[in-house]
Amino acid sequence: MDRDRLKYLFKEVLGVDVDAIVRQVTASVAVERAKQVPEQSKEWARYMEEKGGIVLLPRNVTDVGKKPKS
Repeated sequence: MDRDRLKYLFKEVLGVDVDAIVRQVTASVAVERAKQVPEQSKEWARYMEEKGGIVLLPRNVTDVGKKPKS
């Protein structure tokens, strides 16, 4: 079966909007990954400090997940 036919059947038989679910899942994954970035950056900085290195993270990395300044 082709994709459009399957989407139609899901919508008519089960009442499920496949496109809406895909958008929700994609958004959820993006939010979860964005939440992980600051923690991963901190872990990397700690690791580099332990090894005696200097860590300079670019602003686009350190500002991920922060609210934009008004």
